[in-house]
Amino acid sequence: MSGGLSDDLTALLGLSPGQAGPSSAPTLPTGPVGREWQPGVAFDPSGAMTVVTAPTTASPQDPTAWKAAVEALGLAVPEGWDVQLTEAKYDPAAWTRSDEDAKAVTQAVWRLKFRVAPSSLAGYGAEDVAAMVRDAMRVKRTPRPRVAPSRGLVVAYADAQTGKVDRKGGTPELVARIAEKFDRVQDHVRDLKAVGRPVDSAVWMDAGDCIEGQQNVPSQIATNDLTMTEMVRLHRRITFDGLARLARQFDQVTAAVCASNHAQHRVNGKVIGPPSDDWGIETLQQVADAFGCNPDAFGHVKFILPERWQETVSVDIAGTVVGLAHGHQVRSPGKIVDWWRGQTFGEQPVAAARILLTGHFHHFHAQEVGAGKLWLQAPALDNGSTWYTNTTGEESRSGLMVFSVGADGWSDLAIL
Repeated sequence: MSGGLSDDLTALLGLSPGQAGPSSAPTLPTGPVGREWQPGVAFDPSGAMTVVTAPTTASPQDPTAWKAAVEALGLAVPEGWDVQLTEAKYDPAAWTRSDEDAKAVTQAVWRLKFRVAPSSLAGYGAEDVAAMVRDAMRVKRTPRPRVAPSRGLVVAYADAQTGKVDRKGGTPELVARIAEKFDRVQDHVRDLKAVGRPVDSAVWMDAGDCIEGQQNVPSQIATNDLTMTEMVRLHRRITFDGLARLARQFDQVTAAVCASNHAQHRVNGKVIGPPSDDWGIETLQQVADAFGCNPDAFGHVKFILPERWQETVSVDIAGTVVGLAHGHQVRSPGKIVDWWRGQTFGEQPVAAARILLTGHFHHFHAQEVGAGKLWLQAPALDNGSTWYTNTTGEESRSGLMVFSVGADGWSDLAIL
């Protein structure tokens, strides 16, 4: 069939588009009979019709005669539709008259009922489920385009807290763990290419708490295995190595960072200076300075840091804006979405973000909010949090979160 159901029915009734149906029934006389045998047409939900023709003295015996009997009502059976005789009733003593003015007489007649339907009911109903399944399975898959749309790889580096000693060890264990995660990033990129979803750029997103610090809680003085300068130095070397790996593999690399509580410059546990007075922000600036000394090798690496009085940033990744915030702005993860909503209303740096990435809460969490926005809570890379485990009984595994982002959103999220 070339047209839709409405076009087919219009053609079947012998009407031009927009024309109303016949205003009166056919004039062939008939005597009083049950409603089900009154000449006319009834439509069922599948699009087929049941047609009762006027009484006739002879029963048509072949499909051509059946079609003629139906069309005698003024209907036009379109091409691709079948007429089937479904019931024939012989009445040997029917009460009939030749016309409205003639005298009624008793006469033997045949009463006929037909089904008029498309030869194939595909798209008109589910009467033949097996056939529908068969036809669906025959559909060939459309090949993927050879040139995939642009997609960027996000590496969510969160809460390494260099210098921290906890149940998973100290600095040697942390360095070994991060080195293994960096190797797995390379494997992940290779696997994406193998399955036909390659990435052509990379974004390093430092979600904060890069160092443990010494001024957040009193216990840090006794539990850290590095001094403040050593913590910063180790984080700088880790960041340099991670970005250098990405720079060798991708022609476009972006590195972004946000302010955080452990990396804040504090005195006697109190925050001093603007939000940008942060060791994580300073470390990324140092790496940017180093990369700037070799533009031939690192000129394709771009750095995004918060403005002096801001704690957050946003990055446009292949057409989708991803916001970055540490998460210490609220006391519990359940408050993040409300905070994000307020930032949007206040036109802050994450206002245009479709995806918000946070750290701070040391566990993986993903939640869709609003009209298709996504909040991603990154797991931590640190040596664990005995305080949190002793308080709640919960423990999250360390991990490096990665995911792909393009103009059509996100995909391929993994915890390495």
